[in-house]
Amino acid sequence: MLDSSTPLPDNLVHLSSAILPLRSDGERLGRITEIVGSQITVTTDAEHALQNAMRVGSLIKVSGETDVIGIVDSLRLPADSQRHVATVDLVGEIFHSPTGGVFRRGVSHPPMLGAAAVPATSEDIGTVYSRPSTPSIRIGTLSSDKTRPAYVMIDELLSKHFAVVGSTGSGKSCTVSLILSSILDEEPNAHIILLDPHNEYTKCFNGLAEVVNVENEHLPFWVLDREEAMRVMIRGGAENEQEAQAMILKDAITAARRMRAGVDSSDNSISVDTPVPFHISDFRRFLTDGMGKVDKSNEAAAYRRLLGRLDSLMEDPRFSFMFGGAMSGDILAHLIARIMRVPVAGKPVTIIDLSGVPGDIADVVVSVMCRILFDFTVWADPKLRPPVLLVCEEAHRYLPSDPGLGFAACTAAISRIAREGRKYGLSLALVSQRLTELALSAISQCGTIFSLRLSNELDQNFVQGALPDTGRTMIRALSSLPPQQAVVFGEGVSLPMQVKLKNLSLEQLPRSNSARFAEAWKEDNADMTFCHEAVRRWRALDRSSYD
Repeated sequence: MLDSSTPLPDNLVHLSSAILPLRSDGERLGRITEIVGSQITVTTDAEHALQNAMRVGSLIKVSGETDVIGIVDSLRLPADSQRHVATVDLVGEIFHSPTGGVFRRGVSHPPMLGAAAVPATSEDIGTVYSRPSTPSIRIGTLSSDKTRPAYVMIDELLSKHFAVVGSTGSGKSCTVSLILSSILDEEPNAHIILLDPHNEYTKCFNGLAEVVNVENEHLPFWVLDREEAMRVMIRGGAENEQEAQAMILKDAITAARRMRAGVDSSDNSISVDTPVPFHISDFRRFLTDGMGKVDKSNEAAAYRRLLGRLDSLMEDPRFSFMFGGAMSGDILAHLIARIMRVPVAGKPVTIIDLSGVPGDIADVVVSVMCRILFDFTVWADPKLRPPVLLVCEEAHRYLPSDPGLGFAACTAAISRIAREGRKYGLSLALVSQRLTELALSAISQCGTIFSLRLSNELDQNFVQGALPDTGRTMIRALSSLPPQQAVVFGEGVSLPMQVKLKNLSLEQLPRSNSARFAEAWKEDNADMTFCHEAVRRWRALDRSSYD
């Protein structure tokens, strides 16, 4: 390995120039004095060269069989030398043909030691960041050059999952709205499911979204599997009593399913997890009959807890979407069709509004949605099955870094989509501001990351560790990104790039949950009428919009 300050022998310089001649479209900056894997060191020919022609983040090229493109990662001036030294990450090649140049990631013809490096020309930069030949969306412009559009490749973005991350208030929801709206502009028959915990996105897509909430859709208790039913039904009691409740619950649900299906109680073709409808009244009767068959009061306690919990859920209007009315009809195909938008019928987006779901079972609802979506795609005809994008807002709630937190079944359902979904046309988008609370295994499945401002150093390290890629220089800029700017890197883009995101129309802006304190506190507008009306709506579960 050559030291960066050691002159190369004349014959080596001559040889490298013969193999990799300088192109006439750029002033020579220097020559390669070190090669380590996909990283090279360039030492300048003169003291002023790098100062005038290269900065951290700029592109350089080394010409030969192809034009090898690199991104300057760092610059330094050794104390014992007047020559500047640049560390450059090699990222791809430009292949020239009579019809023009084409950029491809990866380097198949590595440069040689002693080869000359020149600044990438405007034409080179245009080739690198040109609109891809594959279907793509425009999300904004390069931050360094507002005249150059920034594109993301649709298939590469969706087939390998993606994530949108950033500190609170950095603009994640706006970025999600921008990405999805841009996809819809190109793909009007898309199938997109958006889990919306705070009812932010309801009006973002200009009438292209179907909003599903607790007021207009049922999620019958019989759709739940064993773990989900346990999460809803089992409350309180010692550990051994909870285990007893779990066994009782399993037997009662299985019996109710088999009874509705008209099969013998010993028929193993229908289990506790088989999505066969049953009547809540039958389920309750099996619990009551079971309690009547035990003699000891301590054994009956588990039955009493389950029956008490069931009765309270059936009487609570907040849970009417799961336990109210005639909830034994087989609506599974209808439910899946509505969620997946089959047929699209002019509304390619389903917004699952979770804001009205009781907080203690919100993770159960998410678990059910993700599980039945995956199971349905596994069993559906591959020739007819449409690809689906699932967008998970507040992903750290459902995919926590600590396995002891959250609902294990929900975590497993989303993790399964992350690991195996692409085999069945299921794409996943994770959105989170709490990266250190998000499971690394989940975000590492995301091939493309849109990172907005990240002020926490641990979060920055998390992003860099989750998706190794060229772009370390840009990662270092995450703490100081201005509003409406993001660093995008991974499979969906030709190269890592810092992007000025497009403006959204007022109709596309998500609903903001941030209060304007300084403005609101200038006047005293609230009175007792306001309080009485809020209490009335609370008691009546009236979620209609205010004027």
